[in-house]
Amino acid sequence: MDLLAPKTLEDQVVLLLAHGERGTTELLHKLQAKRPGTTKQGFYVALRKLKAEGVVVVYKKTAALNTTWIQKMRDALRDMGRAYTTQEDSSDILSLADKESVSYKFSTTKQLDNFWGHAQNIIVHATHANEPVYTYDPHYWFYVARRDVESSLIEEINSLGKQFLMTVGGATPLDKALLPEFNTQMRQYHIEKLYDKPNYYMTVIGDYITETYLDEKVAARINALYERGEGLNERAVQELQQELSVRVKTKMKITRNRAKARKLKTKLDKNFYIKQAE
Repeated sequence: MDLLAPKTLEDQVVLLLAHGERGTTELLHKLQAKRPGTTKQGFYVALRKLKAEGVVVVYKKTAALNTTWIQKMRDALRDMGRAYTTQEDSSDILSLADKESVSYKFSTTKQLDNFWGHAQNIIVHATHANEPVYTYDPHYWFYVARRDVESSLIEEINSLGKQFLMTVGGATPLDKALLPEFNTQMRQYHIEKLYDKPNYYMTVIGDYITETYLDEKVAARINALYERGEGLNERAVQELQQELSVRVKTKMKITRNRAKARKLKTKLDKNFYIKQAE
């Protein structure tokens, strides 16, 4: 079952039931609208399969997700999350001593972004609950190209009581289009160019500093797209998504350096409201 990228009829049924029970007739019509060609017979075969697996319950012509299955999924995901975000001996990152670093290379920007989120989650879970996540991007284009992924990462950060504080180097209409989505105490967004390199991205969490260098040609194309002066539109989203799969060399360096991290946080936090430790 793949609920992030649903491929089967069963996946689609589960997704449609994710926000509450539905009548089976309504559910069939919703599926036919999403997947033209879905037959009534095929729908009921999928529904019977999900019932047999304990994923769905059906009563009085109404289908709902089985709460027992939901609990099992929640517990499994929680255990997996703990395994990958709290075991220090399983991560090169958390084993770093002060002033040590580790570097990674990637063949596509999407691979970089996937690992970036993974590494960030490890550090977020390993640092104190009052430590904000400070980020500097020339343009926060990953949020435009992969809104669902980035939103999930930010929600995870906020769920741990940590603020997400984004500084963006660009002041174009597309940069400014994200301002309304980061206007709370827990999610803040500031526009100020701090570094001249258009391919340099940085995150500071606790004592950890993540420095990421995009391929210079990719960075130049992204900057040119932003400088066109357009706001947030479908063309911009599609063009940025294309940059994720281009085969290029990108690299990331993660350093644990208490003194340097403190200086960077002092530089970055003057533009934000930092909540008091509880």
